[in-house]
Amino acid sequence: MRNPARRFRGGFTVVEALTAGMILVMASVVLGGMVVGAMQSLRIATDTQRAAHLLDRTLTKIDMIGPSRLLAEGPTDGGFEAPDDRFRWEADIESRLEGNLYEVTVRILWDTERGTRSVEAATLLNDPPLSRNPTLMWDDL
Repeated sequence: MRNPARRFRGGFTVVEALTAGMILVMASVVLGGMVVGAMQSLRIATDTQRAAHLLDRTLTKIDMIGPSRLLAEGPTDGGFEAPDDRFRWEADIESRLEGNLYEVTVRILWDTERGTRSVEAATLLNDPPLSRNPTLMWDDL
């Protein structure tokens, strides 16, 4: 006769199956959170890279037109056309005492679900009289 206590039982118990299921669910939640965080970081990095490009383009326009003319006539803030229409820019231009130097600070701002983000750059530009093309207009560049 065989002893029923010594009989081999195959498979898992209900407790073991539930424990394994809970571990799998917790691991899935942690991995899902990591994927969401990575996607948010990627979105922030992409926006920041685009804003840096717009910052460079805006500073180039200011240099081409001349900070003294923009200080007198404007514009010193504005937006961008699609697909960059969610970004906007602001420029602070201050005349320095030394020669024809102007301190130019440009900020690119955009709104996110977590608030307003921005990138900023500051530089000194030399703008001697009659050194820029007076027919250049902001919207033409």
